[in-house]
Amino acid sequence: MKIKNFNSRENYGMFVGLVGIITNLILSAVKLIVGFSTGAISITADALNNFSDAGTSIVMLIGFKMVAIPADEEHPFGHGRAEYLAGFFISVTMIFFGLELFSSSVKKIIEPETLTVDNFTIGILTLTVAAKIFLALFYRYAGRKINSTAIKTAAVDSFTDCIATGAVIVSVIAYQNFSLNIDGIAGAFVSILILIGGWETFKNVFTPLLGEKPTPEFIEDIKKTVSDTPQILGFHDIIIHSYGPKKFFLSMHVEMPCDLKLLDAHEIVDKLERRLQSKFDIFATIHIDPTVTNDEEYNNYLKQSKEILFEIDENLSLHDFRFVPYKAGKKFIFDVTVPENFYMSDREIRRKFQRKLMLIYPTFRAVIHCDHQYC
Repeated sequence: MKIKNFNSRENYGMFVGLVGIITNLILSAVKLIVGFSTGAISITADALNNFSDAGTSIVMLIGFKMVAIPADEEHPFGHGRAEYLAGFFISVTMIFFGLELFSSSVKKIIEPETLTVDNFTIGILTLTVAAKIFLALFYRYAGRKINSTAIKTAAVDSFTDCIATGAVIVSVIAYQNFSLNIDGIAGAFVSILILIGGWETFKNVFTPLLGEKPTPEFIEDIKKTVSDTPQILGFHDIIIHSYGPKKFFLSMHVEMPCDLKLLDAHEIVDKLERRLQSKFDIFATIHIDPTVTNDEEYNNYLKQSKEILFEIDENLSLHDFRFVPYKAGKKFIFDVTVPENFYMSDREIRRKFQRKLMLIYPTFRAVIHCDHQYC
């Protein structure tokens, strides 16, 4: 496969995958030859680990290839999450080979075998460490450059491989110079490193697959951009979906003066959506909530409702406030923003508000919808 356009994120990722496949296949072949010739289980296992790395590089390449596939009828948001699946496969493969290696190493600890090692063996293994360090640094640079979870995962795996091969070199030196056979122990140490790395990468890629919360910095940048629009009085119900790197969708409600002309409000929001897309590479859909700003009765009821809510808990806030006639009184209708893991149930919030409201206006009632935060 020939990569022509390195400005394309997908093509760059596929190029990185090709480099990983070639490098790991060469390292695996070299270590297999050395492992079979010396009889060292730790070297052979390290070779199989590199072979699995080549396999995961193939999956990485396939992942980026799928990411480049345009959206279709069955996948209207594109195929960006395929990259997360590639990283997930890498982590599962690391865990599998770690368990297999640990099992083989324990057997070698119980029944150690004679090894055939020399300075040439040590030299070859040292060169493979150097090659793996280069690959790890290359992965880390590429992962940061295109913000790829899969490539960052492969970088962690490659750094772990360097430590693993280092432990193998130590075991070879110990056997050559002191006749101390710690081949099985070195293999067990390598397997533990692989298992730890596999578990960490598993957690890192599983979270975005489930749907992770955006970073606070990202959310604050979006809020600041929205706040910079003068006609917007407030905002709420922010929801951000990720369908892969650089594939974000945003929906939110903004409060605007109710006396603003509909065409003017639409133009303002339309420009804001384009500004968000240009600045954050995010597809935004914004809903307008008309807000009364110059009605004394409205402002008085709104102020009292906010005070009641503050008495219940200072972390609660309301929006979309309005009122309508209700029998001999009024009916307040609004939404309450409930913090994450709040100690009160929605029903309890409604009940407490209603009780406090009736102490002020016995004939008034409240219809409250509780919003739970996604960002």
